[in-house]
Amino acid sequence: AIVPRLTLADATTREVTTPNNDTLYGSAWLDLSQGPVFFSIPALKRYHSAALMSITSDVIAVLGTRTVGATGGRYAIVGPNWRGDLPAGVEMVRSQSNDAWLLVRVVVNGEEDLAAAADGLTRYTLSAVAGDTPLDLKVPAKPNGKAFLATVNAAIERSGDTLLANRAAQFADQGLGKSWETLAPEQQKLWNDSLPALIHELRGGLTAGDGVDGWVYPPFNMALYGEDDDLRARVALGGLAALPRIEAIYVSATKDGEGRPLNGAKSWRVKMPGNLPVGAFWSLTMYEQAPDGRLFFVPNDLNRFAVGDRSQHLRPERDGSIELFVQHGKPSGERVVNWLPAPKGKFVLMFRAYLPGAPLLDGSLRLPPVTEGEMIP
Repeated sequence: AIVPRLTLADATTREVTTPNNDTLYGSAWLDLSQGPVFFSIPALKRYHSAALMSITSDVIAVLGTRTVGATGGRYAIVGPNWRGDLPAGVEMVRSQSNDAWLLVRVVVNGEEDLAAAADGLTRYTLSAVAGDTPLDLKVPAKPNGKAFLATVNAAIERSGDTLLANRAAQFADQGLGKSWETLAPEQQKLWNDSLPALIHELRGGLTAGDGVDGWVYPPFNMALYGEDDDLRARVALGGLAALPRIEAIYVSATKDGEGRPLNGAKSWRVKMPGNLPVGAFWSLTMYEQAPDGRLFFVPNDLNRFAVGDRSQHLRPERDGSIELFVQHGKPSGERVVNWLPAPKGKFVLMFRAYLPGAPLLDGSLRLPPVTEGEMIP
């Protein structure tokens, strides 16, 4: 079944790194080893998407507004080795692995729209005619070498993905495919010592890479990793379940246009251009970074974690652009309407554009740099 989250994420949300404040989520782990899982998308007149991800977090398909519009659709999600016939009117989607993750997003257009969006989310349906036993690994938050290796081995063994199994076999001398007890003590120590260092190395997540005017743009293979395990791991730590660029573009900033780190001890200005080329919507979200690199919302008096083109309170300039005031302290007077609350220390800005237009996809449109401004009392 799809487990729905019928409230928007807030500062207490810690289940997944880099949560958004734009959509409701519905999540389901699928076991495709016993036969097709049938999936129905309702007719919705709002942005919605269902991303199907393999056990390696590669996005296999994104079904929703971009593919079916407002009409909905019926699908059979099948494993890599399934063969058979499907009912008329049902489209087949083949997963690379027997275990797959389905993540549904439904946009919320303000607090007053929450109930309607929640109703739309609950009308998605899943059914496994032959039965299923989804993967339940119970991985600890900070796994040691033994737990990590057991998880990886179990996932690969269940996957049914020949390419993945062949790739894993290339690392057999490092312990993949072997039980913990059969490893030499030196190798066990290497696994236990390496994991914390590896996580520290990957802390940049979605914010790693070369920037343009302080903004870091996503690589072309975002969510379609193939053998790019470095990017896969960075996104898993800093933005798990990121969508491919054709569906959404994520642009992040940890520095201003001059290369100075963004910090809530100062006041900053972010100029959002008018008429951004997006087929669905855009948002700008504020995050503080946990010590392990994960990103979460910043608590504040207004419970304002993001702003965007659906924010009724924003006051645009005459040319349609919007100047945002980013600082820790709440501005007095009318400028509070364009305030994006920041933590006291370092922060990360994340711009999301859902169904991005050609200028965003081909890089001909770039966001203006973040600039430092006077503190607003």
